[in-house]
Amino acid sequence: MKDIIAGYHIFLAREGAVIDGVTVADDAKPDTSPESNYTRVAHCESFEPRRTGNRLVRRSPDPGRFQDRAVIITNQQIEYVLGLQEWSDMTLAEGLLGGSAPVAGVFVPNGATEDIRGWFLIQGYDHENNQILALNVWGEARVEPYTFGENLTAYRFIVRQLSSTLNTGEVSNLS
Repeated sequence: MKDIIAGYHIFLAREGAVIDGVTVADDAKPDTSPESNYTRVAHCESFEPRRTGNRLVRRSPDPGRFQDRAVIITNQQIEYVLGLQEWSDMTLAEGLLGGSAPVAGVFVPNGATEDIRGWFLIQGYDHENNQILALNVWGEARVEPYTFGENLTAYRFIVRQLSSTLNTGEVSNLS
């Protein structure tokens, strides 16, 4: 175990893209070699995993007062919230404005039928530049509402992990 200050990076292999002969889908994940198989989304300022779900609590008397005897998880989900610094065509047009994918910069605002979908590679490095976390998850991404003005605050890019038997995570360099 060790104390860490961590910096994160996020990359995307978009659904439907053909990478090294693989058509990206929930059951078809391109490898990460070469690194250009995944496109950097933007530079990250922060990273916050949000794990939630519903739990059903079963109670019974023990001996006379009721106490919890079991907790049953009925569903669970995880979202990865990244504070990003710069905007791209994808994050502004599709993520924030809900538009179709821009073609030569032109898009239809609120014209998307789903969020940005694909394989997201999230990498975390400690303050000594050692990789401590690598997540490769199938998911959908969106941008939280953002107010433009005379500021340069990070915006929140949220990836909701979706079900895939190919989702993986690895921790390292923590001892």
